[in-house]
Amino acid sequence: MRKALSVKAINAFKPQSKRYEVHDVLCPGFSLRVFPSGRKVYTVKYRYGVKQRRLPLGVHPRISLQEARAKAIEALRLVDDGIDPAARRRQLGMTVEAICGDFIRQYARPRNRSWKEAERILQREFVAVHGQRDIREIKRHDILELMDGAIERGAAYQANRIHSNLRKLFNWCLERGIIDTSPVLGTKPPTREQARDRVLTDDEIRAVLHVCAKDAYPFRQFVPLLLATAQRRGEVSQMKWSQLDLDAKQWVIPAELSKNGKPHVVPLNDFALRLLAEVPRFTDCDWVFTTTRRSPISGFSKALRHIHAESETTAWRYHDLRRTAASGMARAGIAPHVVEKVLNHISGTISGVAAVYNRYGYDAERREALDKWGTFLEDLEE
Repeated sequence: MRKALSVKAINAFKPQSKRYEVHDVLCPGFSLRVFPSGRKVYTVKYRYGVKQRRLPLGVHPRISLQEARAKAIEALRLVDDGIDPAARRRQLGMTVEAICGDFIRQYARPRNRSWKEAERILQREFVAVHGQRDIREIKRHDILELMDGAIERGAAYQANRIHSNLRKLFNWCLERGIIDTSPVLGTKPPTREQARDRVLTDDEIRAVLHVCAKDAYPFRQFVPLLLATAQRRGEVSQMKWSQLDLDAKQWVIPAELSKNGKPHVVPLNDFALRLLAEVPRFTDCDWVFTTTRRSPISGFSKALRHIHAESETTAWRYHDLRRTAASGMARAGIAPHVVEKVLNHISGTISGVAAVYNRYGYDAERREALDKWGTFLEDLEE
């Protein structure tokens, strides 16, 4: 429908069963969309490059017809000058909070499976302190203060994570033309990290298993299952019943959860199956480990402190259980490349050109490895 838009005419437009649009004859490209709910939205349609785009201008009557038409004319003027008005409007929200939100949504989430961790760090360490500042005003001393603060509270490795995520954020801003120079440029990670090599001894494994056996769901089964499967904490904690085939004795970690982005089949030994048989199943809930029935478990740090205290073991983390399992399988004579397959590593003994041509999954060997490891854990439990 084409019509000279006026306030009287706009007020007279009635909602219909489907959304319809009224094009303004006084300003080509400017129109009003009327939704079945009665909502009326001003928009302007334009062509930028080879793509036709639409820019929302505001909702009637919160914005007047005169204001909306002026916005439409300004947007079309920007197009004539070779500027995308939608991109220009996105740049107007230059607060740290707004830009961090755009960075997570447009860059981190589509590219990085650990984007939630990046979001958590940026929100807690950067947005919480500088959220309402213009991101173009952030200077090097602001970045250094954030990292120094983490070190002072004893979180030296967290300071490195802050540096890494801020570097990515400001590089992204630089590419987008939001900033001219990065305040992170010229700074270094404040702490030199060393790869962990903590492996639990047999006595420590026995003590941990005994403590878990006296505990309640979910950590009663969760922690031993980390040992039994040698998989990552995030993968085990987000395990779903729909991923398990108990008859075939296997668990398929989906690609979106797997660190290397590929589905990973984990053979389940008898030790793991016994643990899963103890887990309660809730109606209309697919999570294996949950306390809310709506999301996977949390509270890992509190549970770990409890296990440390009760088992009289120290200085180990959940990820060290994965290393302990890998070392245990190697000690049992399992070949290194099979252990790599169990861990779902994409590098290691089979990498480079060999990895391209060697597509054998070592399924039987992986099952044998985990069966041996499960038997060892059962013997330790006695």
